[in-house]
Amino acid sequence: MYPGIELRLLRYVVAVAEELHFSRAAAKLHVAQPSLSKQIRDLEDELGIKLFDRTKREVHLTQAGAAFVIEAREALLHSQRAVHAAKSSDRSNRFVLGHSPNVNLSLLSRIRAFSASQFPMMLLSLTSAFTTELLQLIRSGELDAGVVMLPATNDGLSIEPVLREPLLAAVPANHKVSQLKTVRLRDLSDLPLVFIPKRLHPPFHEHVHAICHREGYRPKIVHEVTTFAEAIPMVAEGLGFTFTRECDERFKSPGVVFRNIEGWPLVLESAIAFRTTGPSSFVQAMIFALQSKKKPESVKTIRRRAAG
Repeated sequence: MYPGIELRLLRYVVAVAEELHFSRAAAKLHVAQPSLSKQIRDLEDELGIKLFDRTKREVHLTQAGAAFVIEAREALLHSQRAVHAAKSSDRSNRFVLGHSPNVNLSLLSRIRAFSASQFPMMLLSLTSAFTTELLQLIRSGELDAGVVMLPATNDGLSIEPVLREPLLAAVPANHKVSQLKTVRLRDLSDLPLVFIPKRLHPPFHEHVHAICHREGYRPKIVHEVTTFAEAIPMVAEGLGFTFTRECDERFKSPGVVFRNIEGWPLVLESAIAFRTTGPSSFVQAMIFALQSKKKPESVKTIRRRAAG
């Protein structure tokens, strides 16, 4: 690091680079905008390099600024890892596992049972967050691993699939499609879709939409929920249909029927994500146990079962 540059200033530069707006960056950092602008100008003067081009309406990174931000992010990441390493040394018998609120709860039960039987001296601590946030927390070292939904970006991480679940259609019992034993996606064209917002898991959102379009169905999302379970009561009210899984039938309410979907299979896949460097023996053993007990289904198997 250049002599005299504090981590605080690196955070300031990165925030402005991400927002390309000093006021928004200041709000994100919880500092006054004039102070933020002055400190970045002082840093530029100290370095003798211009990091940002500014006009009254726009802020852009210079070429030097873009190079600076890459290394600044690395420095901040290493500082987080240093903190995590220190904390880890103080909790060597503790493993912090994150999980998406949308993963199959039986998968978490199997992980807890595995931990209790095979690693009884280790304290397994669980925390819930959406996949995008989980991946960030794993990279920074705040989580040891996470149970995430696929697809997921794996920059700097290893991702091992452990469960594949076909998606079903939960439809209002009084709608004509409820009379069908199985449905095609285009049969649902006149029903609004209750679905997870794209911001919570962009890759999964895009994956589902790509398959829908392949099947000649254009989703009309009118209501958004954070978990599959939240959508079921809305289906019961006749507000639309949702995608769900067999494991969600426990949330089923009167006025809702579950139907298999024909055609190209829609699948929710869960995986264990962890840092590529030095996975712990617990992570390796857990993945082996989960994959051995229930190997991921092939697409052919899912198609056959969905066709019923």
